[in-house]
Amino acid sequence: MPYRRRALSVAVNEFGSTFYLHLSGDFDRGGVGRVEKALGRLAQTPVPRRVVIDIQRLSFLDSAGLRTILRADERGRAEGFGVDVVRPRGAAARVFTLTRAGQKLSMIDAPGLG
Repeated sequence: MPYRRRALSVAVNEFGSTFYLHLSGDFDRGGVGRVEKALGRLAQTPVPRRVVIDIQRLSFLDSAGLRTILRADERGRAEGFGVDVVRPRGAAARVFTLTRAGQKLSMIDAPGLG
């Protein structure tokens, strides 16, 4: 059965000083701009203490999507806020295993809302 592409869904929530970015569907080169725009909202708010990127519902992640997540982490380190990434499942998890990106990022099992 051929792979059926799933549109990327991007949702943002803020709770106190934590900024939550929830992604689902396929995060590939075509979705980078939408995710960067969502992350751009950080510049419009007081500096958060923590950013959580929830990718557990991604069905696909390519190198462009991974680079976007890594850049968000680099930004956090430079600007003084923590970035946690919720462990992906399935095909997206494989990208983290193959690239060892999970060893560089702060990986958590659940988003811990609220």
